[in-house]
Amino acid sequence: MRLPFADRLGIRVVVMLSIALLPIGLISLYQTRSVVENAEALVRSAYLGQTVTATERQSDLIHEGFASARVLGGALLSLRGDTGACSSLMRGFIRSHPAFTLATFVTPNGVSICNSRDMPIDFRNTKTFDDFRTDPRPRMNATQSGLVTKQSVLVIANPVYDEDEYVGYVTLSLPRANARFQPNFSGPTQPVDLITLNMQGEVLLSIGDRATAPDRLPAFRDLNSQLYKQMNSFRAFDRNGVLRVYSTTQIIPGIVFAVSVWPVSVASGDQGLINQSALIFPLLMWVVSLVVAYVAVHRLVIRHMRKLREKMQNFAATQSYVTPGLLMGGGAPLELVQIEETFDNMADRITRDTAELENHLHEKNVLLKEVHHRVKNNLQLIASIINLEVRKATRTETKSTLRRIQDRVLGLATVHSNLYHTARLANLRADGLLEDILDQVVRSALPQNSPVKVEVDIQEVILSPEQAVPLSLLATETVTNAIKYTGHADKDSAPWIKISLIKESDDICRFGVANSKGIRDQEEFPESTGLGHQLIDAFASQLGTRPKIEETNDTYTLSVDIDLSKTRAAG
Repeated sequence: MRLPFADRLGIRVVVMLSIALLPIGLISLYQTRSVVENAEALVRSAYLGQTVTATERQSDLIHEGFASARVLGGALLSLRGDTGACSSLMRGFIRSHPAFTLATFVTPNGVSICNSRDMPIDFRNTKTFDDFRTDPRPRMNATQSGLVTKQSVLVIANPVYDEDEYVGYVTLSLPRANARFQPNFSGPTQPVDLITLNMQGEVLLSIGDRATAPDRLPAFRDLNSQLYKQMNSFRAFDRNGVLRVYSTTQIIPGIVFAVSVWPVSVASGDQGLINQSALIFPLLMWVVSLVVAYVAVHRLVIRHMRKLREKMQNFAATQSYVTPGLLMGGGAPLELVQIEETFDNMADRITRDTAELENHLHEKNVLLKEVHHRVKNNLQLIASIINLEVRKATRTETKSTLRRIQDRVLGLATVHSNLYHTARLANLRADGLLEDILDQVVRSALPQNSPVKVEVDIQEVILSPEQAVPLSLLATETVTNAIKYTGHADKDSAPWIKISLIKESDDICRFGVANSKGIRDQEEFPESTGLGHQLIDAFASQLGTRPKIEETNDTYTLSVDIDLSKTRAAG
């Protein structure tokens, strides 16, 4: 009769350890080297894991870039005859993917007329064009000064084929500043360098000095070696003759990979272990007993834990269904069987909950975009109704008031339109939003032959929807007020308006409107009721700031500072 407590791990270990008095000594010397090698393997695995974690953000951006280049290449095949539509496609991509600064389609002659800047660009003197002319395949290069952006950028390029005919390639420019590493290495040992390379051996990114990064790579640079084609960790001498530990991980197989460089600690214990090989006889009995203990633990625990570990690793890697009851028929202790049952239940619940959460998230995003789309349509309908009322109105004051209401409604409609088209609902680009709103306000308030000179200086700034709505309304009010008080030109100079959105630092951007002061047209702009200033104060308060006003005899300037740290926290 089998006793119930005989299946418990504690009982089995106690029974097996009681046999440990038998001599099992000499194996310890052989086991020592195995322990050292296993420890080094664990260290290398830790290095490799930290390398993968440190390159995760960069890897996501590069994967996104290559995937987008393939999608754009397929989409523009039907637009090659329509340059405007093709360029509009590229501009839409840049607007919805703020990490990238330039998108182009380059024909085999090296000239791009389809790009996000909507202007002809000659790429014939670039390295990427030379590479594609000889070997049109996906690749990633780097340039210190981009041909158009003049920034230090990474160039993601993907060929475009119409059936089997090569028709050009799509390029996406990713500034190095946007793709820089954000490492958070844990542990006492820090890497010497973390380097991203393409398969031609060109250093794309480095946390150290990029100019000297090749000297820290292995002395043998055969990039076709299996050491670089898979996740791996190995020892090698760098070009300066220093022994290093290298961990490699593929970002885009066959195109881009990352290498981390680690120092090698001097193993001072090996010689000591060898010197201790001459153990006295009484200790041999204890050493041999350890072998018996190891056999016991291996048979009762390790082999079952390995199966359970492989099962957990497979689930962690694939998030797929796991076969239950793996240890049930293998003589595993009751505690391990219970652990496996708990894990099986947990894995099943995680799989179901994950699928349900992903479905809910997708549904919410679709519904939220539909809400923004319908709100935009309703606001545009309201603006159209107001426009009908403007046409019917006979009094100038009534028309002016209705136009200002119409501008505010259209400003809100523009915000919801941008939120509907943006790739991420958590934030949107303020520069594109303000350009649309200002174009609408200026066209509405100024006639075509107006002498007023309007200057716009808007930089790329990312805002949350909670900031974008009051900023759009604030821009509408301030620009309308500026047009209202600009007045007629004097004999010396023409009236002017300057609108700016400048990024002062990583946490602050400044929106400002300045205008000249002149004689107002009382028929077109009746006497102020003060409502505009009240609205400006209210919108600035929603942005968590107060307007700053500077006024002289000739100029009037209004500016507000916007806190960007809230946007990063929300994103």
